[in-house]
Amino acid sequence: MLHTPAVQSIPEAERSAALLAALAPVLPDLASPALVVDLAAVDRNIAAVLRRCPADRWRPHVKTLKAAALVRRLWSAGVTRCKCATLDELQLLLETAAADAREDSLDVLLAYPPHAGAFRAARRLAAAHPRARVQYLADGPEHAAALAAWADGPIDVHLDVDLGMARTGAPPAAWAAAAADLARRPRLRITGLHGYDGHLAWDQRAAAFAAYDALCELAAAFLPAAPAGLELVTSGTHSFGAALDHPRLAAGPWQHRISPGTVVLSDLRSDPAARELGLEPAALVLARVVSRGEGRVTLDAGSKAIAPDRPAPGSRPLGWPGLVARGASEEHLPLVVDPAAPPRDLPDYGAAILLIPDHVCTTVNLYRECLVLRPGAPPERAPIGAAGHRLFLEDPR
Repeated sequence: MLHTPAVQSIPEAERSAALLAALAPVLPDLASPALVVDLAAVDRNIAAVLRRCPADRWRPHVKTLKAAALVRRLWSAGVTRCKCATLDELQLLLETAAADAREDSLDVLLAYPPHAGAFRAARRLAAAHPRARVQYLADGPEHAAALAAWADGPIDVHLDVDLGMARTGAPPAAWAAAAADLARRPRLRITGLHGYDGHLAWDQRAAAFAAYDALCELAAAFLPAAPAGLELVTSGTHSFGAALDHPRLAAGPWQHRISPGTVVLSDLRSDPAARELGLEPAALVLARVVSRGEGRVTLDAGSKAIAPDRPAPGSRPLGWPGLVARGASEEHLPLVVDPAAPPRDLPDYGAAILLIPDHVCTTVNLYRECLVLRPGAPPERAPIGAAGHRLFLEDPR
């Protein structure tokens, strides 16, 4: 099923010029590469998702955002359920909700199977914010039993169902065989099934529907063990369209939610979803020209600055259709002239160019802070509070 986007973005050259003009007050002092977030585009992207999917059916993954300034845009739009993967992301969400007096509305699924130490650290974070709801992910029946043994009281648990990705979770048959045993464990409250289908591409609808059928069959088996209701969480950015169109997910005696987070900022890798919804890249990397050669310029933004996990080119310059990124090294990104493009002068030494990342999640994770652009306001520094990884389970902050 195709959906026509409600809003079309402005031409890239025009948008690039407008963003660089907004950055002009700080540009002379700005180190590069730098992460720049267009907050108006963030809000337009959130609105575009909500036109396709009501807020109550969206549990976005904040591994993309990692910043309080961006999470707050979701909350302002009424999206207060989310997923996270790390203790830093969980802490960011809980502390931001406390600062904003939003703990009562926050519902977080820690969508990563914790070992004993990580689970206890997460429980201590949750205990410090008792009005927020924190749910946990069980990797398989054995891990679910371990969570019950480690817990200091009743815990809300989603069962991680392997729908074919073979990364985490147990297959539906293994969970079905363990249903009676799990129902007898008083500390385990089975509140949901987590069926992430990240191995499926946007156009693999038949495979996606088969996976969702299996998830629905499993959900029916667990409904008696979930008197408070059952949530089914599926689908990141590359498959949520099929999940929203699956009739059993939408109409069953459970609450189905999709979990794409990349759509908030968008990127090149998410092009099918971006085209359907009318998304625009909201997070860009500002780089500068450090070298010029025949038919080439090189920027100061290599694999340590943008999409380190993606193959070449890994990014695309905004508003420069005649320049094509080649493979990045650690600190350098060559751009070469496309021979089919109309002639155009190459940017000079020090010229600022905005890059659209191929994968925005891993790009944001590289930065400790960003510049946020708000309409009519000067650029504002904002911390990326959950970037990287902590050294100890207990954060000394």
